[in-house]
Amino acid sequence: METYTEYAAKQLKALTSIASPSGYTREVKEYLLSTLKEMGYEPWSSRKGNVLVTLGGEGNPLLLAAHVDTLGAMVRSIKDNGKLAITKVGGPCLPTLDGEYC
Repeated sequence: METYTEYAAKQLKALTSIASPSGYTREVKEYLLSTLKEMGYEPWSSRKGNVLVTLGGEGNPLLLAAHVDTLGAMVRSIKDNGKLAITKVGGPCLPTLDGEYC
């Protein structure tokens, strides 16, 4: 039997293997809908393409929201000092990104 950690790792790999740049999330949305249905839930999709599902339970309600589109940057080049020169893909605010050597 698969552990929760193994299942989470498998799902993370599956989700991150689906190309989903901003505006092109149909495939990952369909994967989520299918997976949730297989788990016995009744997910639905909003007009904006969001995947929603009610898990049930009692007590104080909890809401989880997450992006399924890939917001990020593309490496243009590696500078002489080892820092990355990047260009936007999607919508990150470039000044908020930390510089890292590679």
